[in-house]
Amino acid sequence: MTWVFLLGGAAVVFAIAAAFVGSETFRLGHQTPAAIFDVDEAVEEVGEQLSMQAQARLTYPEVRALVIAALGHLRSKGLTALPGEDVPAGLDRPEIVVADDDAVAVVLAAIDRAGLDVADEDAFEVIRALLGYLDHIGALGPRA
Repeated sequence: MTWVFLLGGAAVVFAIAAAFVGSETFRLGHQTPAAIFDVDEAVEEVGEQLSMQAQARLTYPEVRALVIAALGHLRSKGLTALPGEDVPAGLDRPEIVVADDDAVAVVLAAIDRAGLDVADEDAFEVIRALLGYLDHIGALGPRA
């Protein structure tokens, strides 16, 4: 009789564990993984992706300021989060499209406010390289 209870208990424990593992597997399979973003790594990668002319004109502090300005614009649109925050995920979240010219305008305004001497084409190249980096780490969705 004891064996019946042991086998029944083991079957119940197995069923609960299988249901939990199955539900978590389904949830993780349908949820976009979070991309981990490191500003220092991004500045280095963006700096390496710039053309030789842009690399000659820009310093790493200028590239960092441009990257942070572009990320601030993406955050204002609800696309990025500060460290320790999570971007709301879910299937009911509306799609957000950010126009390239809008991002460039915001970054150019940030350059003017900071008093940086950066050419417009260099700022555009930094934004293009940053978007390439974000795509590489899996932080961007499909193109609209």
